[in-house]
Amino acid sequence: MKWRKFIKLIAGTAIALPLASYAQEPQSALPKRIGYLTRLGCPIAPEHPVPRRLAELGWVEGRTSVLDCVSSADPLDQLPTLARELVSRRPDVLIAGGTNFVSALKRETTTIPIVMVGGWEPVRLGFITSLARPGWNVTGVAWLGLLPKQMELLKEIVPNLRSVAFITGVMVGAYTPSEAFKIRTEHFIISANTLGLTWQIFTAAVATDYDEIFARLAAEHFDAAYIASNEFNDNNQTRICQLALRHQIPAVSETAAWARDGLLLSYSQDLPWTQARGMEYVDKILRGAKPSELPVEQATKFELAINLNTANTLRLTVPPSLIARADEVIE
Repeated sequence: MKWRKFIKLIAGTAIALPLASYAQEPQSALPKRIGYLTRLGCPIAPEHPVPRRLAELGWVEGRTSVLDCVSSADPLDQLPTLARELVSRRPDVLIAGGTNFVSALKRETTTIPIVMVGGWEPVRLGFITSLARPGWNVTGVAWLGLLPKQMELLKEIVPNLRSVAFITGVMVGAYTPSEAFKIRTEHFIISANTLGLTWQIFTAAVATDYDEIFARLAAEHFDAAYIASNEFNDNNQTRICQLALRHQIPAVSETAAWARDGLLLSYSQDLPWTQARGMEYVDKILRGAKPSELPVEQATKFELAINLNTANTLRLTVPPSLIARADEVIE
């Protein structure tokens, strides 16, 4: 009897030991390395949507994961080098903060998974084969083309809107897909034509070009302007906002930062939501999912910001219904 108990005890211990060892294994494993290529600056604060959502999903900085952040804000021509350096560190997964960054990383690796958090038309730009079946090493959250809605919002505020200017900056860096500019331009032309507007495209190559562009818009009595969101325009954001106000040009762009800086309004994808949602893709990939089999999601949360101070300066009345729909009103 005692012998049987002894045998059972030994057998139970033999079974329990591997189980105990397996439970401790994740703690002793090396942290997963997550590479993040962005233009928003590094290091990233813990409350930022990226590290916050990763922590919520169990990826604790320094324990189960390491976030390797690389920023390419200005000049953008550093992007190819930074992408190459980040890929050379062999992260387990990469995060790309927009179209240019997806393009730069994809040129450097076809094997390391890339999660995009933003960017337009990933199929047309060749990043994926389809939204449902990405097919390669890129997946994540893509943005919708919001130009038609942005133009409609502008028309709600500007009475008798007849003419609109499309203002963009030069394409910067070899890793900026020319197709991306072509897509944005097409969307603008279709939107303007649909609303029965006359339009013209203006491109700034140096910062002082914006002075000449806005002076011309005022002299030729343009009713409004659309400011394309690209790196050159973004790097001259304050200058553009000041010129639009000085020359009395109502203008719309993307991201609330433009409205906060003095532009009349902005309508955009919700970036924090997009970033947090993208981390769910990172989580799945780190747990074994293949990017080629994770359907790309299109952003469904948007943000409308209106600058009432600018509206008053331009002697424009913002409809109360539009104010009620706004996520942010600057007064």
